Amino acid sequence: MNRNTKYDTRLEAARASQSLRTGLVAASLILSTGLTAVSPCCAAESKKEAKEQTKTQVKKQAKTSTTSSAAIPATVGTSTAALKPEPWRKDAPEATEPRPFKLPAVETYKLENGLKVQLVEDHRVPYVTVFLGFKAGKLLDDNQTLGVAQLTADMLTEGTGSRSSKELADQIDYIGGSLGAHTGYDFTLLNGSALSNSTAKLFELFSDVLLNPSFPEDEIKLKKANWLQALIMKRSQPSFLLEERFRKVIFGGHPYGIVAPHPDMVSAITQKDLVEFHKQHYIPNDAILLVLGDFDKSKMKELISNSLGEWQAGERKEASLPHVPSHKGRKIYLVNRPGSVQSSLKLGNLGIKKTDPDYFKILVMNEVLGGAAHSRLFANIRENKGYTYGAYSSSATRVHPDVFYASADVRTDVTAASLQEFLYELEKIRNLKPKTDELTTAKNYLTGTFQLGIETQAGLAQRLLEVSLYGLPDDYLETYTKKVMAVTPEDVRVAARRIIQAKDLVITVVGDAEKIQPDLEMFAPVEVYSTEGEAVTRAESSSGSDAGSGDPDS
Repeated sequence: MNRNTKYDTRLEAARASQSLRTGLVAASLILSTGLTAVSPCCAAESKKEAKEQTKTQVKKQAKTSTTSSAAIPATVGTSTAALKPEPWRKDAPEATEPRPFKLPAVETYKLENGLKVQLVEDHRVPYVTVFLGFKAGKLLDDNQTLGVAQLTADMLTEGTGSRSSKELADQIDYIGGSLGAHTGYDFTLLNGSALSNSTAKLFELFSDVLLNPSFPEDEIKLKKANWLQALIMKRSQPSFLLEERFRKVIFGGHPYGIVAPHPDMVSAITQKDLVEFHKQHYIPNDAILLVLGDFDKSKMKELISNSLGEWQAGERKEASLPHVPSHKGRKIYLVNRPGSVQSSLKLGNLGIKKTDPDYFKILVMNEVLGGAAHSRLFANIRENKGYTYGAYSSSATRVHPDVFYASADVRTDVTAASLQEFLYELEKIRNLKPKTDELTTAKNYLTGTFQLGIETQAGLAQRLLEVSLYGLPDDYLETYTKKVMAVTPEDVRVAARRIIQAKDLVITVVGDAEKIQPDLEMFAPVEVYSTEGEAVTRAESSSGSDAGSGDPDS
């Protein structure tokens, strides 16, 4: 057979090329790793030489070790010195005295219809913020038609006599602004904002949704459907179940005890209900308008008069509120949630109202106890014990007394241990004065966050609304820091003994009753409820666990 010399030549060339590439890769690896390439026949000899070289290097290092410090270059010596601790780093920087707050000039006047107006000029940025607050909230809901106040506020921006929901959204977006409404237990707020060169358009939209809401039937239907779905979702959440049971026990039939209306009540709300509520409670002589930002006062007054001057005054309706029940002796209210991998705890009692004379003392006391991550509850139950991601306390304040509480979400197996630590900390702050350093930290934190909160237009507007709606003293904001800093260790102890009713605490827990009820019974009598709010016996709660309803945390 004749050989194809041409083919052989090409094959040899390809092999040579491949060999060259392999050699280059090997050389690259040798250079990068510091290895020495040896042939198999010389491997033994190379190993022997390597051992001898290593011995020689060790002997040289031993000889020079005594003089090595003198031979270190100056640059190395400098870096070594930098590692030495510096004395000034031993002490944390000391906090400076809180800055006194000087309230900007506020011009207050009333329109002929009784609307109170406050104007605050702020030319730092070309922006305008508008808030309108009503003394009309969920407290005014009839017991048989709960949800009307909330749905009325939610529907304000969903259509007017001249604009659809989409047109309102498009027009406020076009000027880069915002427009919304929200209602709480005591008040309803309508707010808007935009660049200052669009102020006229902002007020046009603002006054339209306020005075001319059409409450379209299709939008009401959509809102109610979304609300009903949200209620279903909430009932699967421990936080909702915990708050619902806690407030129901504390307040009984008082409106503050209602976290959400029953789904049947939401379904029953009609367009007529919203129209009537708006007509009766959205009145100028029971409201305050606050405008902050970059504007000319004379032009702003004219704009307000043209936009809201024709708004008709009305007669305010006072809510008739039931008596809040008293509680004697500790009791635990357990919401059985079979399969829960954690327990949610909340313990507390009836608290104070916003205008309480001890407000600032209780505010500082709560900050020491559980107001933030530097507080006692967090340090004990999270950092020291590792039972939870966070443990906090709060003293909520409204027009009428609200609640004081401490709460956390903990692992199921440490439910009882966590409750024990809560009770320990509540008793401790009632009986022992706080140390100077923790009191100082708490007061600095409160005054610092207060100053930060009023740096923005919206933040200052909300604080000014707070003063007017709650009827606080005119100097409330300017004396806030001074009153916080004046609180003493004895004030904290006295405030704790007043606000924390240690022997009469309402304790609510959401978790797997089969796993945690026996341990909870060591602390107080236990009542068990289903996630639907119905009281159940211990046998029923156990059978619910055995039935295997699934893991709600999965």
